[in-house]
Amino acid sequence: MNIKTLFLVCFLLTFFNIVTFGQAKDKVSKIVIDAGHGGTMPGAVGKLCKEKDLNLKVANRLGKLISDNFDDVSVIYTRKGDETIDLYKRAEIANKNKADLFISIHCNAADNKSARGVETFVMGLGKSEENLAIAKKENADMLLEKDYKTNYSDFDPNSPEAYIIFSLYTSAYLNRSTIFASKVQTHLVSSTRMADRSVQQAGFWVLYKVAMPSILIELGFISNTEEEKYLVREDTQELIAVSIYNAFVEYKNMIEGTLKPYLPTPKNPNPQPVVETPVTENVPVVENKNEEIKVPTDTNPPELPEVSETKLPADTTVQIAPAQPATSEVVRFRIQFFITKENLNTSDKKFNAINEVKKYFENGIWKYTSGDFKTLDEAQVMLKEVRKHFSDAFIIAFRNENKISIQEAQALIK
Repeated sequence: MNIKTLFLVCFLLTFFNIVTFGQAKDKVSKIVIDAGHGGTMPGAVGKLCKEKDLNLKVANRLGKLISDNFDDVSVIYTRKGDETIDLYKRAEIANKNKADLFISIHCNAADNKSARGVETFVMGLGKSEENLAIAKKENADMLLEKDYKTNYSDFDPNSPEAYIIFSLYTSAYLNRSTIFASKVQTHLVSSTRMADRSVQQAGFWVLYKVAMPSILIELGFISNTEEEKYLVREDTQELIAVSIYNAFVEYKNMIEGTLKPYLPTPKNPNPQPVVETPVTENVPVVENKNEEIKVPTDTNPPELPEVSETKLPADTTVQIAPAQPATSEVVRFRIQFFITKENLNTSDKKFNAINEVKKYFENGIWKYTSGDFKTLDEAQVMLKEVRKHFSDAFIIAFRNENKISIQEAQALIK
């Protein structure tokens, strides 16, 4: 298949996915949990375990937590046992069931035996060699399948050139995928105290083919002796499953405007200080999907502009924790409707249809909000209006200009 044909196929498939399945819905009622590898495809192999087994244990624990606590959510597994499931069939399962969320669970491995930490991926063209290597490793299962060339249109997971196909990736679901990935990464790092390798982009075939918000989690490195010992423990697996579950609760609350509480986080079996692991690439922030989708014309898109964290404009909401407990609590609800790495003015023409625009800076990203409401009910009324222009908008809360959870805000008001 030549490059021109490859580009055309990629564009048509992307257009078909968007037209067929439409935009992300405002309900999360079906979730597909994908335990990576399985059967004749072991994935990474450590001294104590095989990746396929760890993936399955965490996937089944996570699915049970969701089924036990949500009557309105159907959990669909790509595999529940040690089965061989072709890579393309995993995406088919999700698409045929018209799922609202797809979570693929994996463990990492590297030639560098000191590599460690958890990272969460969304679909995209990873520009770093490290991310390309991870994508090659996870995509390599397709070479073990029958009719490989038929099912994957001669895509060679070992060829860097083949990943040009992912430079054309545009998705109506990338914004929500990034939001969910960020929540998963935050919960996992906070509870496990593992090294934070951040949310990133890479070219995973299974994420490329699913038509819904989707992420792939690399739980840690079983090539690292100490990290493997930590991951094979049942109490660690339970901690990881609860962490992903709580991220799912936070995401579902955000989408549906509900207030489902988190589960208590189990005690960490091996607590240690969080280790910041340098990474070569952060995931690009996707602007709202209502804007025009532009297909890149080159394979190396320009880097997003760097933003100074120290020089903030006058219209910025600065989050500064008070040195002493505040004598009075000011709790406000706002509608977050837009995120970008570009430092836009609140009067930018993009926001002409939105009233009371404010912004705040968090984790290297500018986030834009509307309104300043005393009650959640008031915010929910305005949310419907804002979603007419920015369909991914959701409610957030502040306490004395410090961002807090909706649950905490409600408790403070009571």
